[in-house]
Amino acid sequence: MGLPPRVSAFVAATALTALTALTACGAPGEKAPAGQTLSPAAARTSAEGSRVVAFEDTFVYANGLKVKVTRPVAFTPSDTSLGHQPGHSPAAFTVTLTNATGKAFAVTGVLVRVKAGEQGVPARQVFDSARGVGNPFTGSLAPGESGTSSFAFDIPANAMSKVDVEVRPDFGGAYYAVHWVGRPG
Repeated sequence: MGLPPRVSAFVAATALTALTALTACGAPGEKAPAGQTLSPAAARTSAEGSRVVAFEDTFVYANGLKVKVTRPVAFTPSDTSLGHQPGHSPAAFTVTLTNATGKAFAVTGVLVRVKAGEQGVPARQVFDSARGVGNPFTGSLAPGESGTSSFAFDIPANAMSKVDVEVRPDFGGAYYAVHWVGRPG
């Protein structure tokens, strides 16, 4: 026994609307060469709905906030570092925020996470004040100002084939996460 015609029409319309929305949101844009600036429309969309760009690319949110992540490189922690485990390969990178929003932007809520390998294993952050990495963003950026912070994460040795650096400019949900994905340098 089938569904009543009104229910069938509603289900079909809902499915078509969802498919159209997913197709519009998930359509990949043109890939920019390394170091280029990408708008939200030009970045690929992952299954989770967040944006994916290459290391060294600058991602620009609709309000003008710009975020850039450098390619992670090998990092040797000092004897006073926290978070490094023997057998893991620490990698360091910088995150640069440029405020082109026209108003002050609080950087205290910037969230940075790293996953590694094809399985996306969460990597532990390394804090090393002697080497100047692991310090979070503090304060705010006036319009036109930029700020940079250095981060290091402990990558499992068998997961160096792919690193996914996730940056969310605030943990309040006003900005979606963007992922810089690639092979460390």
